Amino acid sequence: MIIPSKFLKLEYNPATDILYVEWPDIYEFSSPELKFILGEVINTIRSYDVKKVLADSTKSVVTLDPAEYEMILDQFTKDLMDTRLERFARLTTGQGFREYAAEKVAEALQGICNVQNFNDKDEAINWLGS
Repeated sequence: MIIPSKFLKLEYNPATDILYVEWPDIYEFSSPELKFILGEVINTIRSYDVKKVLADSTKSVVTLDPAEYEMILDQFTKDLMDTRLERFARLTTGQGFREYAAEKVAEALQGICNVQNFNDKDEAINWLGS
């Protein structure tokens, strides 16, 4: 089932309880938009009581200042902690500051849900399904 969104691709499969999120490009002028987009993801997780997320940012471009990007992700992490999420799989980007920020999110979520990074979408889906 595709969940309507103007900014990102959200697909939810109720049979597997996996929400697939394909991140858009994020440019400097769109910091407020990024906050809105992350809010959409959180609202979707809450509305559908999603337990598993596959986040794909492999095709997206981020040009935000790394410090600002980390600050926004910190809030996203706090919001994730208030959901019933159990597993969060992320397809890696290979971009240094983004991977560093993602590691901080994973560390903060320890004990709340399982977080794993993957290079391959099929591996990520298999992990989410196990």
